[in-house]
Amino acid sequence: MPTIPPAESDWQTGKTLPECTQYMLEHEIACDVTFLLGETKEQVRAHKVFMISRSPVFSAMFCGPLAETQDLIPIPDIEPEVFRILLRYMYTDQAGLEANNVTSILYAAKKYSVTGLSKACRQYLSDNIDVDNACAILHTANTSEEEVLFQKCFSYILERGEKCLQSTSFCEMNRQCVEKVIEADDLQACELYVWEALVRWAEVECERQGVATNDENLRQAMGDLVYLVRFLGINVETVAKNVTVNSILSEREKAGIFRLCLGAIDVFETFSTKPGRSTMTTVRCERLEYKHTDNRWGYAGCKDAISFTVSAPVILSGITLYGCKYSHSQYTITTNISDATGSVLLSDSRKVDSSSDERTFDIIFQQKIKLKSSILYTLAVLINGADSGLGHRGKTSVKVGDVTVTFSNCAESKYGTNVKQAVIRQFQLRQFAILKLCVTTPAGPHARQRPEAAVTVGLFEEISALFSLQEEGAYQFSDVVPCG
Repeated sequence: MPTIPPAESDWQTGKTLPECTQYMLEHEIACDVTFLLGETKEQVRAHKVFMISRSPVFSAMFCGPLAETQDLIPIPDIEPEVFRILLRYMYTDQAGLEANNVTSILYAAKKYSVTGLSKACRQYLSDNIDVDNACAILHTANTSEEEVLFQKCFSYILERGEKCLQSTSFCEMNRQCVEKVIEADDLQACELYVWEALVRWAEVECERQGVATNDENLRQAMGDLVYLVRFLGINVETVAKNVTVNSILSEREKAGIFRLCLGAIDVFETFSTKPGRSTMTTVRCERLEYKHTDNRWGYAGCKDAISFTVSAPVILSGITLYGCKYSHSQYTITTNISDATGSVLLSDSRKVDSSSDERTFDIIFQQKIKLKSSILYTLAVLINGADSGLGHRGKTSVKVGDVTVTFSNCAESKYGTNVKQAVIRQFQLRQFAILKLCVTTPAGPHARQRPEAAVTVGLFEEISALFSLQEEGAYQFSDVVPCG
């Protein structure tokens, strides 16, 4: 227990109220409750009156029908220094957040419903996301049930996939977060990086479980996560050099991966047959500016909708909406996308938490919508929740990469969304890869007149049809490479 310096006789003189309360806390003047913190059970003393005034949990603890009567109150899951910071905030409104303590403080603040400190922690984490800590913050947001922070961090990781996968913090995530990251279609990373990151995570997971980091235990730690790696996106030579050189995978699994990479359709393991994700790039089509006024967008059971066309084939993977204008709200959001014929391409419904800490939040679709050029589409959202922020100075057309998105007003919009203003800030688009397949005809009496040809396709999925030609002996593909 730290030594407390004696209080001055006139310590109140010239001090503000927060300065006086902090002085009383630091010098343990008139304290009436003692806590035993962490595994060491270090004693920290405080004043019930301040704790009751700032926390409904402490209010129930000291004033409720089951109020604490013991002199020493154990709190084994919070360390002494973290609890002192929590107390200092309750006494003075000063947080003192740092990178090495903010996640622990967020846990303590949420446990005792100190909402101001929770908000400060969320804001600190949100403002300081980088490639080194993004995965650690995602883990914190997941375990703390901070949906808005989780979605912001998740989007950050997907857009900077390769660097985040190589970070130390990737190995700090729990299995649920690892699964969500490596199964995402929008993850911007080549599949070899996904596999190598999973191996590193499994090594750390073995250490957490207290078992040896041998190949057998690594495979057991991975479990079904290995089936989320898109080995189809790794060429056979790289698989041989980097994936199958050890005994992490069984011989049966190795054979299955080779057959998958060579285009076999009878693979006997449940490996992902999706194409590698590095062939596409996510771009954000931002059409509105945030309106820095007290104006807000209200909801009364009517749809907000906008029509649009694209100049080239793209995938619509998500949208960005303006978030809660004041405090915090949970929104129920139903999104529908249809084409000019009325065919529904997407119907998505979910609940999303939004805080005024964040001006926007992302809706990432589970289903990726393939958009064709020159077709009129309509995006409609039905939102229930508190008033949100809004955007203005909307653009009629926005060029992102090689694609131009052109917006137009829509009769389906019943509550004010139009080209110039709305709550739909961004479209998240992914351009199709252009792939070149180097093709050679087989030797023998049925050889083609052209010894080599180049075939260019727009969708990676179309390669499966070309593989069938290879199986029939029509062509042999020597390479598949990104083109242009």
